[in-house]
Amino acid sequence: MVTLTHARPLGQKREVPGLTALTLTREFALYSLGGPESLGGPAQSVPTSGDACPLPFSPARYSRYKYGSVTAADTFARALVAAFGERHPGLARAPRLVMTSSPYTSVPTAAATLARRMRPVLNEARARHGLSPVPLVQVDRIGVSAGDYGTLSAAARDRRMAASTLSLRRFRPDQVRDAHLLVIDDVRVTGAHQRCLMRASEELPLLSRAFLYIASFSGPAGGDLDPTLEDALNHAAVKTLDDLAQIVEAGDFAWNVRVCKFVLSPVNNHDLPRFLGRMSSWFVRSLCRYSSQDGYADMGLYAPSHAVVSAELARRYGEEPAAVPSRRRSA
Repeated sequence: MVTLTHARPLGQKREVPGLTALTLTREFALYSLGGPESLGGPAQSVPTSGDACPLPFSPARYSRYKYGSVTAADTFARALVAAFGERHPGLARAPRLVMTSSPYTSVPTAAATLARRMRPVLNEARARHGLSPVPLVQVDRIGVSAGDYGTLSAAARDRRMAASTLSLRRFRPDQVRDAHLLVIDDVRVTGAHQRCLMRASEELPLLSRAFLYIASFSGPAGGDLDPTLEDALNHAAVKTLDDLAQIVEAGDFAWNVRVCKFVLSPVNNHDLPRFLGRMSSWFVRSLCRYSSQDGYADMGLYAPSHAVVSAELARRYGEEPAAVPSRRRSA
């Protein structure tokens, strides 16, 4: 329940007529979390100085958000915009502001849903001050990887991010020149993902970058933080396909890459046929399409589950699954 803020200049310099500028990087988190004790429930979240959000941190809400709950994403979005605007009004009301979220290929991240829910709230606040709307621009991830990032060690995260290729081709020069970039993400654990985005955006002619998080983990005194605490947080409320089904069936759902990998994971292969039989046609068809678009259908880890999804479509619709109407709640 604390705002974490710090600003620091980077080594990458940007030439501006008449002076040499440094791109400033800030961090802002709605909640600060400690070690394993912070995942036990709202009473265990770790406040330090000053509350950024009147809502106590709920691991269950965060878990549902990570697995597609639009209601949870909307709750975090409104709280994050309000706290950010209160603590950093100058940046929130900057004349030139651009938003993005954590990168993805075809299937959005949960952070993309968060950013989509934040944007109209932020723009409504800006409109009251006569300011222009903030565009939301996607950072493209070139290629996808198998496995769950939340289970990786700090070293493995660094290796994964070092091997990542990101493209900022969607950012127009007129959008970013002398602008402030807001990067929306879920949680900061080791900072590997943030550093990857910082490297990718070094050449953009920005005045500053600000990374906005729902939560930030702080390491134990004199020791290193266990990054797999993120995995425990992700699964605080959603541990099984049946847990996910409750979110989907409630109509409170937007697709994201975590859901796609979770459903296709070998861990869930035994329960997959029963789960798919429970799901509506739009969900099964979307899963098949997204699995193909992001390349999971051809990955050894996920290909067997993709085959089960394809078989379910064939069982329902013969050879023409594409004829099934698609329905997806807007994120």
